[in-house]
Amino acid sequence: MNKTLFKKVKDLCKDTGLSEKYLTAITEKMGGSIEDDSTDEAEIEKVANQIADVAKESQGEATRWANKAKEPKEPKEPKEPKEPKEPKEPKEPDNDPNKRISELQAEMDKMKQEQANKDRETAVQAALNKHGIPEWRRKGLVIPDEEDPDAYCAGLKQDLITQNLISEDPESVKTANAKNVEEASDALLESIIVK
Repeated sequence: MNKTLFKKVKDLCKDTGLSEKYLTAITEKMGGSIEDDSTDEAEIEKVANQIADVAKESQGEATRWANKAKEPKEPKEPKEPKEPKEPKEPKEPDNDPNKRISELQAEMDKMKQEQANKDRETAVQAALNKHGIPEWRRKGLVIPDEEDPDAYCAGLKQDLITQNLISEDPESVKTANAKNVEEASDALLESIIVK
């Protein structure tokens, strides 16, 4: 773009209020016949006047469009008032007795299952304590639902004793020792007594 041409266009359009960006764009488009390094004053003046005329016309058209957009539009005819909507009836709670009974039955079944699980856990803990199953063996221990907790724990204790993982119950050892002593004393007494 010829700088002299652009300067002339700017001078001719300074009162129009057009932006420099717009003037640059229009000068580049319309001033293509003028070489960038041209110094032909007459040709530059002629093209600058043409560009300024087009810029002023486009500025006037843009102003007309802007003013037209600002004009109040014809008021629309008022619409007939809408009929008021009938208020919707609030939904009644679902009072289907069969549905409510089935919901209550499901809730009761759930509560029964929870209670049965608690009772089973209590019975398992009681059996574990009764048979003295050590804590290290209780970790991860699952007693099958079909097994009696007491019988299962008794078998588990016997397995631990057999594998020498726990010692026998001192009470049962004491009872066995007392029984052995009694039998030995009875045998000794019989051997001493003369018949």
